[in-house]
Amino acid sequence: MEKIKLRKDLAIILILIISPFAFYLHVFAPKTQTWETLFFTIDAGYFEKVRNYLWIYSYKILTILIITIWFITCKYWWRLVLLIPLLFAVYNFISFINDRYEFYEDYQFVNSLPALIIYTLLIYFLSIKAGYYSSKKNIRSKLDSEIYYLMKELSIFKKSDSLFLKRQLRILKKEKETYEKKEYLIKLIELRDKMTI
Repeated sequence: MEKIKLRKDLAIILILIISPFAFYLHVFAPKTQTWETLFFTIDAGYFEKVRNYLWIYSYKILTILIITIWFITCKYWWRLVLLIPLLFAVYNFISFINDRYEFYEDYQFVNSLPALIIYTLLIYFLSIKAGYYSSKKNIRSKLDSEIYYLMKELSIFKKSDSLFLKRQLRILKKEKETYEKKEYLIKLIELRDKMTI
């Protein structure tokens, strides 16, 4: 579980480190109306220069990316307030794309509602997944602290009994993966009851 948490944190850190550099990629674009490469062709349209077009594009993407990461990783209830600037940024990005490629002749907020709803549900789902892991980790740490507290109390009793119960706890933790969650919890409760008798 710790490896998954570490990978998630490393991915977020990597995105945050790379994003400012990705923002400045527009500097490599030429100051011409079109930019043709082997892989793609970019036409600046009414922005006159490809560099200007890519600067605005990267600015909007970076804003959405940073606020999205903030929303997903925030553990406080007020993270829902972040939806307002985030949805505004997504709406501006959709409007920017529509101005450039003209999907709708008369673009209005109503046209972007399906995309905004889907995006909101997606990031809220990711936020819940990230929050679920942290609450599970908190519960696990509370259980561990209770067990170690009981172990400390146990040191008052005979040393042989204490060592035996500690050994049983270590064995139980090592064999945790072989038990179902309910069965593992029952075994932990039985061990706790043995300690308190």
